[in-house]
Amino acid sequence: MLEQKLSVLSNEVSNIKTPGFKRQRITFEEYFLKQVDATKRTAKGEVIKGDFSQGTLRETRNPFDFAIEGEGFFVVQTPSGIRYTRAGNFSLNAQNQLVTQEGYLVLGDGAPITLPDTTGKGIWLSSDGRFYVDETDTAGIDIVTFKNLNGLKRLGGNLWEQTQASGPPRPSETARVRQGFLEESNTNPLEAMINLVDLFREYEALQRTLKTQDELDSKSATEVGRVG
Repeated sequence: MLEQKLSVLSNEVSNIKTPGFKRQRITFEEYFLKQVDATKRTAKGEVIKGDFSQGTLRETRNPFDFAIEGEGFFVVQTPSGIRYTRAGNFSLNAQNQLVTQEGYLVLGDGAPITLPDTTGKGIWLSSDGRFYVDETDTAGIDIVTFKNLNGLKRLGGNLWEQTQASGPPRPSETARVRQGFLEESNTNPLEAMINLVDLFREYEALQRTLKTQDELDSKSATEVGRVG
């Protein structure tokens, strides 16, 4: 249990400054266990769940930074297939395609988004998710959500993968994309550090308990040997 908590907290602390990062929470859920005679008893087990609450939006004024307000994910094409992310710190590659920091293609209308060179009027994203280059409608940007967000599989690199439990992606009807902004991690730095300190204290208490138990076992074995 402590190792699981340490893994979750360490991940939170290391991603405090990661755009779009979503923290996790360890909760207790009740479930039924069947006994030999087929009767049921209630028990509680630890469950890790994602916290998909909105992170603070920070203005960057970078035209290729995007933040999602509300429930939704950007859709990206990776070598392993379609993945989903909240991190909108994008850029253009040599082919003028919108890509993530790792070089993964960002999708719009189910295809890579290509934004031609601007002649001076700029590139902007409308409130309905359409890219305009020099006032010409060029492409859309896909924002999707899922029936069960906690059914998504969390991957490295701030990516998520669809699973049977999450259900298929569907267009988000409530999300709004803000250009020139980034969504910050929803981790509370102070809370994470306090929880980490408390966890280390739990480890120390457990170590002292184990040490005391070892000393008692050793003492008992020595005294038994003397009686014999």
